[in-house]
Amino acid sequence: MVLALGLIVAGVSIALMLAYGGTFTAAPSGNGYDFEPRYDAFFATMVTLIVAGGIAATVGGLVQLVAWIGALVNTYRLQDKTWFVVLLLGGLLGFAFGLIGFAAMVAYLIAGPDGMAAGQQKIPAPTSRPSTLAPTS
Repeated sequence: MVLALGLIVAGVSIALMLAYGGTFTAAPSGNGYDFEPRYDAFFATMVTLIVAGGIAATVGGLVQLVAWIGALVNTYRLQDKTWFVVLLLGGLLGFAFGLIGFAAMVAYLIAGPDGMAAGQQKIPAPTSRPSTLAPTS
């Protein structure tokens, strides 16, 4: 969520800066245009929002990476490795195609196992209560 919000803030800020924060002039070489910014409060605000959006996207990406690694560790402990393989392949493909990794994690959150069933063993309840008094002779 933070990743997407950061990307949106940075993207909208870039678009606004390019639209209202300066002018485009023909390049001296004759190919394309150069952007000449107006160094005013609007331009500084957009640069600040671009940096803030980039930082938010970076933090969100790191949190997503940690969550993915945690999900891999969680599913690796299970006997059935189907979810582990789905998360591993989805995450690796997500580095190239971001939405695939996101979709794999959302599917895991909705339908995936919690990973705790394999690690828990039932301990039988004691048949008699232990005495807390010291024995006397």
